[in-house]
Amino acid sequence: MTPELAMIPELADILLASAFSLTASSVLAALLLPLLQKTLRNSRPQQQSRLLMLYALLPWVVTFWVVFLLMNPGLTGALHSAHCHGQLCGPHVPDVSSSSLTGAVLAGVVSALLLFALLLFNHQLRRGRQRLASVDLLSTAGSTPSNEATIPDFRLIHSPLPLAWCAGLWRPRIYLSSALQQQLTPQQSAMVLLHEHCHLLCRDNLRKFLLYWASLLWLPKARKALQEQFALNCELQCDAYVTRQGYAPEELATLLQQLLPQTDMATQASGVRIQALLPEKQITTGSSADGWLLLVLLLCAQVALFSHWLHPLLDTLFL
Repeated sequence: MTPELAMIPELADILLASAFSLTASSVLAALLLPLLQKTLRNSRPQQQSRLLMLYALLPWVVTFWVVFLLMNPGLTGALHSAHCHGQLCGPHVPDVSSSSLTGAVLAGVVSALLLFALLLFNHQLRRGRQRLASVDLLSTAGSTPSNEATIPDFRLIHSPLPLAWCAGLWRPRIYLSSALQQQLTPQQSAMVLLHEHCHLLCRDNLRKFLLYWASLLWLPKARKALQEQFALNCELQCDAYVTRQGYAPEELATLLQQLLPQTDMATQASGVRIQALLPEKQITTGSSADGWLLLVLLLCAQVALFSHWLHPLLDTLFL
């Protein structure tokens, strides 16, 4: 048997182990999301968004280490689960796909799903680039008022709708509609553009895109809550950026109230943003240490648990 053919059973075992570990860890992360939210209640928006992103990536990190230890059983140490296959006892790499037709078929199904996900991922990227190219063709370079030198560069698109957004993953740009520019004062336009500029600096579009795909196997309700909380923290972080540029929080709150009936901003999210800008409702600056501790504990516990039980589980199901 050629080395290439000899690698096929090992790759199939890796796919099976990854699928089980990633699914179990994703479900567990979804169920424990309310616990993380409690630990982040008094943290800054920037800290919350960072920890939420890491929490979404946690199942992938767990899966990497679980599969790495599974395929290198000599490194598992006390995590090794004692079980036997006839004369073969002690730590060894699983051999499920080559010994079980069911395991081989399931590995093929996992491969097909992975290929479909990659094609869908590529399709979404290509469609996003096409849309951005179309918007660029319909827009022109925006002009900044002479008395507002701090306004970032933006593209102006002629539209009767009041719109302002940051588009693009790798090289994001800021877009403003002519309708919105006409109804805002130069100072208000500056606040809107600085808010979008913060989205650009923080790469929020790319982070939301990664969060969307990282949480693909989460339970639907928890996944929606994760995305909504992450998006809200991005907005709060950008609002804080605007006020750090010298604009009064009350002025920004007034602008948000003015734009609320005209835009597609979620009422609840906008209400939280407006309340956060009021002096008596300023967000507390608590520590995120509890959130970091929870992430570390979940990482260590899942790696230990899955590394101990995954090999016997695969054997029980397929051998």
